[in-house]
Amino acid sequence: MLETIAFISTEVHKGFKPFFMPDSTDAAKKAAGGNLARRFAYLEAQLAERNYIVGDSFTSADCYFFVMLMWAQKKAKLPLPDTLTRYFDQLTQRPSIRQAVSEEGLG
Repeated sequence: MLETIAFISTEVHKGFKPFFMPDSTDAAKKAAGGNLARRFAYLEAQLAERNYIVGDSFTSADCYFFVMLMWAQKKAKLPLPDTLTRYFDQLTQRPSIRQAVSEEGLG
């Protein structure tokens, strides 16, 4: 799980920087989107044989990845592979995630 969280933080989370910087160019955002797509493909492969990102149990890695997928869809407007879209939709059905999204005003 720690390895996955480290990957999400260093390879996915930081990849969103151009989408949050007001002076980022469209070219920088496009390049970041391409890099993120490759990272998402890697993580999508992790979900091929399991229900959650590190196995069959929901962990903090799923929570972290959920936020990254939310950023991808809502902030960066990046297309997600079908597997990640289904995974994201599955996570949104969890009461704890529904509550957090509601309390944060993100839903």
